[in-house]
Amino acid sequence: MNKTVIISALGIFTLLLILPISANAQNLSAIDHEITLNTQSNENIEIRESILFQSNTNLSISTLDFWIQNTANNVIIKVNGNVFTYIDDETRYSINISSLGLNIGDQITTEITYTIDKNIQTFEKKLFQNTSSISITYDNKILFSGTNYAIGSQLSIPIYRSVETPKESPYLYYIIILILVIIIIFVFIYSFRRRKPTKIKEITSATEEVLATRKSLLMSLLKDLEKQYRAKDISDDTYHKLKEQYKQETVETMKMLDDMTKSKVK
Repeated sequence: MNKTVIISALGIFTLLLILPISANAQNLSAIDHEITLNTQSNENIEIRESILFQSNTNLSISTLDFWIQNTANNVIIKVNGNVFTYIDDETRYSINISSLGLNIGDQITTEITYTIDKNIQTFEKKLFQNTSSISITYDNKILFSGTNYAIGSQLSIPIYRSVETPKESPYLYYIIILILVIIIIFVFIYSFRRRKPTKIKEITSATEEVLATRKSLLMSLLKDLEKQYRAKDISDDTYHKLKEQYKQETVETMKMLDDMTKSKVK
């Protein structure tokens, strides 16, 4: 019996502790929540949270709670431009705003600044109020944006760091392009000069072979012509005409070969 009473008492006590927090959370809504992350130095990232709250009740609101990463340092909380003292329990930060005397529809602007280690790969946030709009930017680049989040919603956003590349002078590009153009022109001229004599040599060599072959064929034709004439396979008239023609072509061919040989010697 005594154990049951003690357990019940502990349950009621815990419920009494939770209810004020839940009530305060329900009595305030975050209309707009902007979070900006900026690279402050080689060691830290500076975070600034700007939250516009609106009261949903005429009842007295005593406490305003925030969730901040447990690696945060140098935490400062301001409400309507005034710094408020906070009580923190690892990730929960609480301030007393009963002095503001908020009525239904009243709005307050809260600004929270703190730093986290630059090596952290993920930015985390838990919402203690219903939030209409939230956005997260890192060095002016949007990491996340969303709307209509309920109490208890958790966000885990990877931090994508941009790698800065050293800026090079545009004159360097012009110099590189100029050098490439000069190299291309030099290669083209060198290839053309080297290719031209080779081509002429090939043509000359081919011409000599053709002429030599032609000479051999003409000589063979003259021999065959003599054989056919002696065998009386062709007439005298045909024999004399073909012989004269073959002789003339043979002489011309031999003359061309002789000219080529002389030009080579020169």
